[in-house]
Amino acid sequence: MYLALPLDGNHEPLIIAFALGSVDCDEAWTWFMRRLKECLGDTTEVGFISHMSDSIDYAIMQVYPDSYHGYCCKNIADKVRASTGSIVVEQLFWKTCKTYSLSEFYVCLNNLKNEVNGYDLDWLDNIPMAKWARAFFPKVRFNVKYISIPIRLSWLRSNTHELLITTIIELVHQSIQMVHAQRAEFGGGMHGQLTPYAQHVFERRMNQSNGYEVTHIGSDKFEVRCNLTIQRVQVERGICTCGKWQKCGILCEHGIASLSRLTVEEKQQLVNYRLTSAVYRHAFQAEMINPIPIILHWEIPTEKMVVVPPFARY
Repeated sequence: MYLALPLDGNHEPLIIAFALGSVDCDEAWTWFMRRLKECLGDTTEVGFISHMSDSIDYAIMQVYPDSYHGYCCKNIADKVRASTGSIVVEQLFWKTCKTYSLSEFYVCLNNLKNEVNGYDLDWLDNIPMAKWARAFFPKVRFNVKYISIPIRLSWLRSNTHELLITTIIELVHQSIQMVHAQRAEFGGGMHGQLTPYAQHVFERRMNQSNGYEVTHIGSDKFEVRCNLTIQRVQVERGICTCGKWQKCGILCEHGIASLSRLTVEEKQQLVNYRLTSAVYRHAFQAEMINPIPIILHWEIPTEKMVVVPPFARY
């Protein structure tokens, strides 16, 4: 099964496209990516997080050559643990992976390398750091570290091998419709400016900002001190040297401290619009799920290929 799952504004996965196939190859993934691009349009800016797969790499390069493509960090972490058998090494990898700034990243990376002495992790050096380290992500990553497939869909992938393809398609379609309806109802009950996920992160950082010492160093620039650390904030660009604001789309504690003259509502207006309740409601307020056409309307390829049935099972 080929899947495209974005995160909605409440940081929950949602299926937007799927296809069925039995072969994991360049041609299959390229076909899927091209169909996805037809649905999203040429002007939609996208980035990809995928499992480590040469075929997916190839397909994205062919169809979305200018888009960022990172790897699922959980996929790499599982391989780190399998290679070392060490929970400590795996935890250090996660800590390195989740850092926001380059300076913090290199400190954590050094600690990781010191810990892996004697373990076979040479393969990790062959994976570009920009593929798995959040600090190297060129744009807003929205805290995406790994791929989370909905439980119902995981069950469908594992328990429907003996069903007809048309039946599987209908089951997945029903699952998408159910989730869409649930989130439409959930969105209708939102009253705040931000989605619950964004609100939770914002409030946590609000609490962390208490006691920070702020110095206005000119125009929209601020210097924020906390204990022994100094971070610099540039409000108009929505960036901080800690890296959180530009990577998550939500003001960091330093940005919040810098804007002490603003009300909470005014600060929340600086959160990326994709994390607002208004956008969330708009995304689910209308029926956006394409119906499955009847068989009479199916596109029949002109070039037919004979598929030999599998050997009987004894």
